[in-house]
Amino acid sequence: MDYLLSLLNRVVGNEELVRLLFVGAIGLSAVLAVVTLAMLVLGLRDPVQRRLTLIKRGHGGLAVGQEAPSNLQLMLEQVGQRFNSGEEGQESATRTLLTHAGYRSPAAVQTYWAVRLLSPLVLVGITLLALPLVPKLSLLLGIALVVAAAGVGWLVPAAYVDKRKQARMRRLLVAFPDALDLMVVCVESGLALPQAIERVAEEMSVSQPELAVELALVNAEIRAGIASTEALKNLAERTGLEDIRGLVSLLSQSIRFGTSVADTLRIYAEEFRDRRTQAADEQAAKIGTKLIFPLVLCIWPSFFLVAIGPAIIGVLKVFGKV
Repeated sequence: MDYLLSLLNRVVGNEELVRLLFVGAIGLSAVLAVVTLAMLVLGLRDPVQRRLTLIKRGHGGLAVGQEAPSNLQLMLEQVGQRFNSGEEGQESATRTLLTHAGYRSPAAVQTYWAVRLLSPLVLVGITLLALPLVPKLSLLLGIALVVAAAGVGWLVPAAYVDKRKQARMRRLLVAFPDALDLMVVCVESGLALPQAIERVAEEMSVSQPELAVELALVNAEIRAGIASTEALKNLAERTGLEDIRGLVSLLSQSIRFGTSVADTLRIYAEEFRDRRTQAADEQAAKIGTKLIFPLVLCIWPSFFLVAIGPAIIGVLKVFGKV
């Protein structure tokens, strides 16, 4: 506390005013924190408010044996609901990002924004507590550390979700060729497209559970009465992969015009194999360029040291004797 008072005293120049401002800020922060926590906790402990919150978040119809959301999760959802932007476009983009990352909960958007809002506050508080431990810290450097902590707290959740999205899309892309081959076999053996999708989802539930879940959702939507084309479009939107989007487009055209689904799947499977071969050739062609930097920075200095080092030492010894 004395350290923070000394920093503020350098800026204001009046010690009594600094103490009053500091005490007032601490008191106001404590009051706001207590009131906020009390409102959240009391609202969650009230059975009526809790039930209304569950219904609003989409947890009203919990199945038997399914766990209800914890108080912490409901609290995060309430915070995110208070501070979430009301713009439909931004919410839709956030919802799409979280869906691609594998978060399909109705309250995923609120939880995401709550974490992004609370993380900077937590890191800023930890930074303020750690500032007195840094020796000879100037005011500008302290402000820079606080701003950096706030920026890190704001960006880290977004970076984590984006990394999870990329990893999930990569896993889906790796599993897609096997699912496509199985689907071709099922359709050519006489199964209809919904039954083929269901059989592929069952076969891949152990090896590729994420793609199996997506295919099972497609089959569930078809059983619920949604058209096959719409269910396939929803699959493309949930995965975000261009390869699946192309397959969905071809299957939609095949269903609309009455052509053979088996022929469409077989042709797309062949094109997809060619595309995979071209992608592998592209990656192999880039290896030579990527190897330049480790060769120049790591291997070549060691090689020159071993090959030319003894000769240089001999030359230096000769010139030293002269």
